[in-house]
Amino acid sequence: MTAVLGAGCATFQRQPDGSRIAAGERLDLPGRGAVRVIERNPGGRETVLLVHGYGASSASFRPVLDELAGSLRVIAVDLPGFGASDRLEGDYSPNALADDLARILDARGVARAHLVGHSWGASVALAFALRHADRLGKLVVISGWVFDDQLLPIMRWAGVPGVGVAIFTAFFPQAIGERLYLNFHDPALVTEAVVDEVRAQADREGSTAVALAAARGMARLADNERRYRDIAAEALLVWGAADRVSRPAFGERLSRTLPHARLVVLPACGHIPMWECTGGTLAALRGFLVRD
Repeated sequence: MTAVLGAGCATFQRQPDGSRIAAGERLDLPGRGAVRVIERNPGGRETVLLVHGYGASSASFRPVLDELAGSLRVIAVDLPGFGASDRLEGDYSPNALADDLARILDARGVARAHLVGHSWGASVALAFALRHADRLGKLVVISGWVFDDQLLPIMRWAGVPGVGVAIFTAFFPQAIGERLYLNFHDPALVTEAVVDEVRAQADREGSTAVALAAARGMARLADNERRYRDIAAEALLVWGAADRVSRPAFGERLSRTLPHARLVVLPACGHIPMWECTGGTLAALRGFLVRD
């Protein structure tokens, strides 16, 4: 799940506002407002699209982005509702966000791309593989949150009117730092700066409402899960051996489910391999995505 969101009542951002997005990185999607898109090496022969997890942003891929751009055109996006992107009312299910990814590729003139999805972002990448198979090259799942039985009770409560909303919005602002520790094998990586960055995202207008909408959208994971076996793309699965958020057993399960998948397990690594095991993650990604 990567991080946490939520403070205050569950109300969306009142109107689109791209002022927080750096010049040259703003993409306007009808109905979604401004979306932050970061691009490196636009002349690259092949394109890889990086998709972050729940409550996170394109910053999840910061340690590997420039290195990947040495061989590939790299596009990293703050999904609608997350990071520096607008937080407007709408559908935040994996299927809807997968369609947003297709629109982002359209806007960038990309017909076909490899996808890398981290944590809950992997469920968005898998939805893209099901809905836009003709536009997918290779598929990478990192520490995926992709099965219905991975959902926490609070996520299921999110779909219950009234009391479920109250429980959800009361739960998420609590103990951000403590929950961040679950993401790392090495607790020293949870610095004050990291906690402050996550808290700043949580405090943005509309964050709680988006978190709630995305949690409700996870209820549809079971429908997609039944179709994972239909995904024909070659797939690489990267997992941390010490992942306490999405246990390695889920990586093993996904490797048995996808028809053309290979699983790489990184030792002494938690839920965010891009930060905690950067070298091993890069080696796996480059070996899989980059042609000689």
